[in-house]
Amino acid sequence: MPNYKYQCLECGHKFQALLPAGTQETACLECGHPSQKLLEAPGVQFMGEGFYKTDSTKKDSDSAKPTKE
Repeated sequence: MPNYKYQCLECGHKFQALLPAGTQETACLECGHPSQKLLEAPGVQFMGEGFYKTDSTKKDSDSAKPTKE
């Protein structure tokens, strides 16, 4: 289940909730009023080779050139 961050519309309290995907509304843990889901960048790191154009090309420059016949 994803961990979402919420902010209360009434008191401004920020909290995290581990809820099933697609959950629309959650009550504030402090006051019980409705809260809204906060937008946040995903926690993804691309590590290793193959994520850039320069990483996925062949290292041998002679084999990359077209030959004239």
